[in-house]
Amino acid sequence: MKKVYVLLAEGFEILEAMAPVDVMRRAGIKVVTLSLNKTLEVNSAQNVMVKADDLLGDYKDADGIFLPGGYSGYENLFKSEEAMALTKYYLDNNKMVAAICGGPSSIGRRRMIDGRNITLHFSTHELVKDFCNIIDEPIVRDGNLITGSGSGYSIDLGFEILKYLAPETIEKVKKGMTIR
Repeated sequence: MKKVYVLLAEGFEILEAMAPVDVMRRAGIKVVTLSLNKTLEVNSAQNVMVKADDLLGDYKDADGIFLPGGYSGYENLFKSEEAMALTKYYLDNNKMVAAICGGPSSIGRRRMIDGRNITLHFSTHELVKDFCNIIDEPIVRDGNLITGSGSGYSIDLGFEILKYLAPETIEKVKKGMTIR
């Protein structure tokens, strides 16, 4: 069974986190949400309290990692040495790294994806334009890096993750979600 860790930082965008989680779980991927807080509870940018599955740790046993955006979520990801070190491990070991909205700016500013093709929320372009190739598309995949431009493409990002990790499940999941 494939496994993905989702990093939930205070101020994450609820739709950007939960829509891909839903898509992945429908496909049978084991998804484990990790709180960057000292407790399992993480407050979203929309003031929705979510209880994560576990606290952030040295989890290197998955097939991928996912960083939702949202303000101030992507700033809190960027400030977390532990979250950034774990993300770097996944990038360096050719495991899937997905990020959406401001999430790509967190790893871009840490200079982990220099020269890579990405998309991200327009409000964060200035943060990484000198390091990354910003592509004006909803979803961009560059090797093991999958990025999404914003919350309106959260489900699309979920399906791009499936295309990478479990392509055989896409039609079944789409049918269940009544997506043509």
